[in-house]
Amino acid sequence: MEFEAVRDHILSVPIFPYLWVPHAVLMSIALRNTLGARWQEISRDSPLSCLIIGMVYIYPGGILAALIQGEPLLSFLMAGPQLYTSLAAWYLVFYCPFDLFFKLFKGLRLQAIAFILQDWQRIGLVMSGIDHANKQTNGQYFIYPVVIGILKSSGFMFIKYLEVGIVNGLKTGFRVPNQATKTMIVAAVLIQLQTMYSVFPLSVPDLYCVLIIAAVVLRAFTTIFTAADWDPYSGLEKLACSIVYGNFKPAPVVNGKKKD
Repeated sequence: MEFEAVRDHILSVPIFPYLWVPHAVLMSIALRNTLGARWQEISRDSPLSCLIIGMVYIYPGGILAALIQGEPLLSFLMAGPQLYTSLAAWYLVFYCPFDLFFKLFKGLRLQAIAFILQDWQRIGLVMSGIDHANKQTNGQYFIYPVVIGILKSSGFMFIKYLEVGIVNGLKTGFRVPNQATKTMIVAAVLIQLQTMYSVFPLSVPDLYCVLIIAAVVLRAFTTIFTAADWDPYSGLEKLACSIVYGNFKPAPVVNGKKKD
């Protein structure tokens, strides 16, 4: 009965504004961090470019999923309240007088709470992406809905990889950057498994709520109780990679040269 109450509460929370506003603010700050020390100069010399990139940062998953599914890339422009909030968040992060909004956001330490709410929303994006893909394919395929769910929830990962590739060339290998994104991948796989094969003794909405709780707890632990972004998946990854790919030991370096 207690879980049912928690589930009902989770399912009753709307994405807008409680989950969307923190996401829009965080992604605007992410763009500001990307621009670095010259963020103020760039945002004022090229405000339209800053705005376009800001919208790509805020809507990366929706844009990429629409591209893959052959849907309008700019459909997010029809989401009135969410779009207006995104524009307001971008504007406040870059142009608020005396940089007051950013200073208050940082000073009140709202970032940790915002990250938690963002991960909650990302699980919802996994779910909506999988539902939409299953409707397109009549639930006949496993991998395609999983990929769409990952794209919708973690599109920023792919945008950043393309961004780094454009600036520095494709020298850096593609990596899943943090535990939150890995959690979205796990969530996509589990939700589709349950949708197609009912492998767990609970309904898909119940599994969805369990995954939200897990994502929130993991994010809270890594942002509030630890100094670094602790990755609970790293041990399993290393074990799996050593089994599948074997162990690699780089050649020792002697006098600045690798020894054969």
